[in-house]
Amino acid sequence: MELTRQISRRLHEEHVAVLDLLARFEQSLARRGEPPPADDVAWRGLLSQLDTALRYEITRHFGLEEDQLFPRLHQHGEGDLADLLFEEHEAIRAVVGPLLGLIARAAAGGLDVAGWKAFKVSGLELVERLGSHAQKEERALVPLVDEMLDEQTDDTLWSEYAAD
Repeated sequence: MELTRQISRRLHEEHVAVLDLLARFEQSLARRGEPPPADDVAWRGLLSQLDTALRYEITRHFGLEEDQLFPRLHQHGEGDLADLLFEEHEAIRAVVGPLLGLIARAAAGGLDVAGWKAFKVSGLELVERLGSHAQKEERALVPLVDEMLDEQTDDTLWSEYAAD
């Protein structure tokens, strides 16, 4: 798919990055039956990337979509898609909130067996929800955004989004 708008290209790039991160996170969770040692540098790096990405996703990325793109979808007769994606954002936020606390505990080496189990369950739920959501947006939202934005609107949105 060739994308002509800056916003649709950025959404695509962010989806690819988060899907890659989720795949690495899922693989790491699947390999581990117990909490990794506190001095596992690779694990701590992955947790840091995950924490940063999740905070970005639920603020900037979701914010752009909800504040700027979903209203435009409604105007273009695609309100059902906008509503569905918004509902998925809410479901993802419900998983991310508690998971961020568990990520902080895991990074500090503070997960016992019960905490590790909760972390894995929440982590795998995040992988499923956010992964499915990003793929859906790739198939439906990104092409629509590329088609519905004119050059001036794209430039305006890009200036605002890139400045943050």
